Amino acid sequence: MARSCSICIHHRRDSMDKLLLRGEHLNSVARRFSVSPDAVFRHRKHMQVVMAKSAAATVQKDVGYGSALLAEVARIRADAERVQVEYENRRDLRGALRAIETRLSVIELEARFTGQIEVKQKNEFHLHFTPDRALAVAEAYVARHGSEKPLPLLPPVPPLVELEEGE
Repeated sequence: MARSCSICIHHRRDSMDKLLLRGEHLNSVARRFSVSPDAVFRHRKHMQVVMAKSAAATVQKDVGYGSALLAEVARIRADAERVQVEYENRRDLRGALRAIETRLSVIELEARFTGQIEVKQKNEFHLHFTPDRALAVAEAYVARHGSEKPLPLLPPVPPLVELEEGE
């Protein structure tokens, strides 16, 4: 029968492990805790095994949690389908259409989370230019990127009518 690792059963194992993880030299750790450098060297392999097992357990937890989330999405999808059928049986077209929209959004949600469709972020800019500024921006764009046709001239914009007092 194999002997237990003297470091694994040492009462200061946690402290030694932390020092080793921080990159402390084996001999330094061995001196500090009065253990053999060979034992510390062998113990590093045990640390790797324990960390690998922990990582695998974490992955298993994540897989289990992900499965639970997908099961919840499936329940929501089934509920939306049931509601759609109820509305259709009542001949309530608005309700049925809302239920269809809900089903579509649930399907889209599931597809996004499972990576079946890629969501691209949309950026929109709303710029407000005066007509003169808009023309200047357009001319600068054409000057940079070129155009075969000249820019059409915009009709002049009538000035805003200011109301005089008393009107």
